[in-house]
Amino acid sequence: MGMVMIKCPETGLAISTGIEMDRERFRCSTVFFSRTYCGMCAATHEWFAREAWVYESVLANGKSGGGQPLRAGAV
Repeated sequence: MGMVMIKCPETGLAISTGIEMDRERFRCSTVFFSRTYCGMCAATHEWFAREAWVYESVLANGKSGGGQPLRAGAV
């Protein structure tokens, strides 16, 4: 499982949407629209799933590390 992330348009930093989802489920999900509050710039950002990715902090081999970003629609 990983966390769905978006890029803050004000700071350019990755922020968590609070949505936890596995990579395959996210890849196969329908395109959706959502809003996420950003503590970095104190604003609510509107975003589409195609602008988000899943960040997994534990790699498939079980080692902690850099994570596995996956953009919507990526194979």
